[in-house]
Amino acid sequence: MRFGYDAALTERCPELVAGVVWVDGLAAGPAPPEVAELLAAAVAAVRAAIAAPPEIARLPSIAAWRLVYSRFGVKPNRYPCAAEALVRRVVETGDVPRIGALVDLCNAASLRHGIPVAPFDLRAVVGDTLLVRLAAGNETWRGSSTADAEPVPAGEVVYADAGSEVLSRRWNWRQADKGKIAADTTQVVITTEAVHAESAAAVAGVLADLTAYLPNIAARVDKDILGAGQPWSVRPV
Repeated sequence: MRFGYDAALTERCPELVAGVVWVDGLAAGPAPPEVAELLAAAVAAVRAAIAAPPEIARLPSIAAWRLVYSRFGVKPNRYPCAAEALVRRVVETGDVPRIGALVDLCNAASLRHGIPVAPFDLRAVVGDTLLVRLAAGNETWRGSSTADAEPVPAGEVVYADAGSEVLSRRWNWRQADKGKIAADTTQVVITTEAVHAESAAAVAGVLADLTAYLPNIAARVDKDILGAGQPWSVRPV
């Protein structure tokens, strides 16, 4: 299994820095105390730092994603990246749902560093490659609350495999129901992506958070840092 970025995408977004974490032997269950504490602290920090929703778009990591979304024809006010949506939920409601050890850990890392963090169940991937690329126009997407599959227009950035149903829409706006982490998920790839001036530090921070706690709930954890010059990560065997 490998994960990577298509050259046609990185040519249009050369500032991209991405982190990849491969997880094997994940143990299902609620978050252990250290993950619960990390998420609670991240939520508290966001609430203390951001007084109102309009301030979110001015965060450097979020503002940079908004510019990239606009570059690819996506309206960021209507379709905010996953990190912006998560921060907004904290600012508007005061908290985020507790889902399970892995998702809670990813949400904590995303809130702490202000960039998207996305876990995918590898059982859902068709073929041996998960590629972030421009849609050809013959793909579909289905969200967790979507009754019917939606067509994906050509040129939209998607996470795609060898099948016709993609695992995300509008890059990192929203993940599909396909690839959702479940109680019996054991093999995962986690991605994190940044496009602002401090991308390298933000991605390194996310990877540090994830790899500090994942060994408590997984048998094996491996990581890579990707970008335009190094677009591929191969799952270790």
